[in-house]
Amino acid sequence: MNSTQIKCFLALSETLNFTKAASRLYLTQPALSRQIVTLEQELNTLLFIRDSKNVSLTPAGALLSSELGDIYASLEALVSRVQTVGQGYSGMLTVGVLEGQWMGDALTRLCRAFMKRYPNIDFRLQQGSFSLLRQQLADGKIDAAITLEFDIREMPGVVWKVFEEDSAVFAVSRSLRLARQETIRIEDVLQETIIAISPQDSRTGHDKLMNYLKKQGGPRQRVLCAPNFSTLTLWVEAGLGVGIMNNSSSLANNAAVRLIPEIPLDDANNCVVWRQNSTNPAVDLFVEMLDSWFPMEQEQQ
Repeated sequence: MNSTQIKCFLALSETLNFTKAASRLYLTQPALSRQIVTLEQELNTLLFIRDSKNVSLTPAGALLSSELGDIYASLEALVSRVQTVGQGYSGMLTVGVLEGQWMGDALTRLCRAFMKRYPNIDFRLQQGSFSLLRQQLADGKIDAAITLEFDIREMPGVVWKVFEEDSAVFAVSRSLRLARQETIRIEDVLQETIIAISPQDSRTGHDKLMNYLKKQGGPRQRVLCAPNFSTLTLWVEAGLGVGIMNNSSSLANNAAVRLIPEIPLDDANNCVVWRQNSTNPAVDLFVEMLDSWFPMEQEQQ
């Protein structure tokens, strides 16, 4: 029993008229008759009683008609839902966001616009450290991540796009004497305790800072390794030392902290990253919308 046979049977069982049923299905009457005969042969059961003037259902036909209508309606609804999910218009999309980052008005409006355009997609945001986002992305616990490009460049099996260029910057609590200097040089920074991200959370971020400091003659005081970005920002705000962060971090908008942009540092671009073998079509919809809001570079992997 195929879908064409089902449609023909249901149309004829409702109209009990070959001409009307054929017209409803845009078929010729002989084509409809062949479908009904084929169905009866497959079931080895007579479904209709036909004479020169009337068509009526047999008891077997009446039973099939009473049950098949609901079954076929459910099947069509299921097919429609499967196609909707397959096109990415429903389902779930979970995006991880690097902790300690300021979403900003544009990115917030984009997320709202995505939920409005695709109301059947269960869109979720959650925060995480560098290492947690990488692990969850690899394990499939999140579909994509918004993080800093340097941290995922060496990650295998992922694709990413930069959507906003940014740079790293030293930051110091205004409670420290250093922050009250009119001009701050790298030599001044090297005299302070340096707060770095731990190599366990971001090996690349840690090594970049250590290599930079080594080229400048090395820190004169100790280096504190924060276990994650949230702790790093807390330590900077508390005045435990001089930290390094990006301009999009929440701490960069904290009036109690002074940024030191006059000391040039490497890029810390914001990017969206997803698994290369992702089977969730909603990821493509999100990246497509992100690209329309923030013209991005070519995909990298």
